[in-house]
Amino acid sequence: MHLLLGLRPPQQPLSDAALMLAIRKGEVEPFRQLYRRHYAAVQAYAFQCMVGPLQAQEVTAHVFAGLLQQILAGESFVERRHPGCLRPHLLGNVRTTAITSWHQEPETLSPDFRDWVAAGSRWPWGDDGQLALAFERLPMSAQRLLWHSVVDRDAPALTARITGLPPHAVPDACDQARSALRQARTDLYLERLELQDCREAIRRLAQRPEVPPEKELAAHLRACSACMSVYKDVTRLDRQLEAQLPVRLLGWWTGEPYLRAKAAIPVPLNEPAFLARLVESLRADAPAQPAHRPPAPTTAAATANTANTSSTVPGRHRRDRRPLPFPHSGATVAIGGFLAGVGVGMLLLTSCQEQPGQQRPPGPAGITSVDHP
Repeated sequence: MHLLLGLRPPQQPLSDAALMLAIRKGEVEPFRQLYRRHYAAVQAYAFQCMVGPLQAQEVTAHVFAGLLQQILAGESFVERRHPGCLRPHLLGNVRTTAITSWHQEPETLSPDFRDWVAAGSRWPWGDDGQLALAFERLPMSAQRLLWHSVVDRDAPALTARITGLPPHAVPDACDQARSALRQARTDLYLERLELQDCREAIRRLAQRPEVPPEKELAAHLRACSACMSVYKDVTRLDRQLEAQLPVRLLGWWTGEPYLRAKAAIPVPLNEPAFLARLVESLRADAPAQPAHRPPAPTTAAATANTANTSSTVPGRHRRDRRPLPFPHSGATVAIGGFLAGVGVGMLLLTSCQEQPGQQRPPGPAGITSVDHP
């Protein structure tokens, strides 16, 4: 139908992993997409750590600027075939950045987070560590699905974009990821069991935990407290994952307050100020192109290179697909210093627009209240 009307068929959005690889090549638009996908979550988590909106916005800008630096520097999480889940990585950087404020300006932290840091930033080791171990045994693709569908409760459409799956495939993929987690959890129990009757009972329970156990198995559960404990654990695995996994991975987790704050933050329509200034600065510093160029080579490689560096066809939103002319020497130092200065300037400008006593998690300038992508 699209071809008959002369329109291009809709393309599947790039996953987070594909976007990070494109950013590493110097493209601008992929970072804008990552920023929009994860801004609300990063800002909401920062608001759980910091005392007010201005401080949360400062941490958010710092974390995204750091993400850009990491990708451009070729960090290892970009190089793996199945990169790890980006969302916990960003939230962990929020926590680390906020803890740094403890030594400089402890009054900028939220009261609860300040108390947690003052107590030693302790992870709740008394909780079930086997759940985190089972989660780590899963493929990266399953980890991403479980985090976004169960822990962060992102909309299926957003989960599809982040993972690169077609929207209609997300529900089945999430069910498969839960089954894989249940199996990994069961395997950990089986590794510790010595009695054959218990091992057989656990295997049968793991096959269909949502179905009430049959008569013979139910009798074994009544007589064996260890297997009954496993049965209860496996049947409430989703609830455990939602409550315990982020605590094990992040240390600091507020649960429902974070989710409510994330839902209330609108998606930014404009790119972050530090990215716009960075693009402008780097392009201004790029060597001037000669007025007259020799005829372009006609090799296939040259043709492909020209296609990759050209701009996209204008559409509803003009997207800059040209690679950034990053300097070849001292790039990391230059970018780091520039982002730090621009981030502070942006935050000072934001503070002038804040109303006294306002505590609502804000979005950046130039945003409207729209649904999350």
